[in-house]
Amino acid sequence: MKKHFMCTHTFHDGDAKEKYLEMCKGISSSDWFANSNGEKAECIQHWLGKEDFWFCHWVAESDDDILELLEKTGAAQFFITLPVEMQYYLSKDKPTDTCYEEVAVLD
Repeated sequence: MKKHFMCTHTFHDGDAKEKYLEMCKGISSSDWFANSNGEKAECIQHWLGKEDFWFCHWVAESDDDILELLEKTGAAQFFITLPVEMQYYLSKDKPTDTCYEEVAVLD
């Protein structure tokens, strides 16, 4: 069963950031997401700003599956990733009448 993860990424250095962004120029978002999709892990949302850290929403069987896919695609050579499992996922696109009822107290 796949779980939701928020990943925080940061580039190894300015050179890695420049190379990665240059490499991605001209790639459609569909192709970018297709490259971030594997049997056990898939990136479904992505945010990038001007700061050192940027974020992605993944569904995966484990955090290791995300790291393995990034390694396999070559993306890990450009940035470091911290995947954090989110035990509860709420979306405007998937309304619920029972917000947080099934969430156990998180210690």
